[in-house]
Amino acid sequence: MTVERKLIGKKGEEAARSHLEEAGYRIIETNYNCPLGEIDIIAVEGKTIVFVEVRTKTGLSFGSPEESISAEKGRRLYRLAQYYLKAKSKSEYPARIDLIAVMLDRLKFEIKSLNHIKGILN
Repeated sequence: MTVERKLIGKKGEEAARSHLEEAGYRIIETNYNCPLGEIDIIAVEGKTIVFVEVRTKTGLSFGSPEESISAEKGRRLYRLAQYYLKAKSKSEYPARIDLIAVMLDRLKFEIKSLNHIKGILN
């Protein structure tokens, strides 16, 4: 991964965290890694554990950030969430998977838009 792509991803995740905190979510983990992969953000909204996938782009030439979640990526996110709930003995809690799509200005890497979509796998 290039330095530029890492910077873009970091800026998007920072924006997503700020958005969630301002909306009253409590962040409990970021960049959670397990044998199945990584979850960008794990937060709590009320009594619901929310697994957040952050997608950040600087242009639409390959589609919007919202369009970048394939069916396979959705299945992987679901497996990651189930793994986390079981590993942390939280299987009895309600849970959902959200997407935060961030568009950055290509030159300044400033936030142009942020779209929080709740329950992307419902």
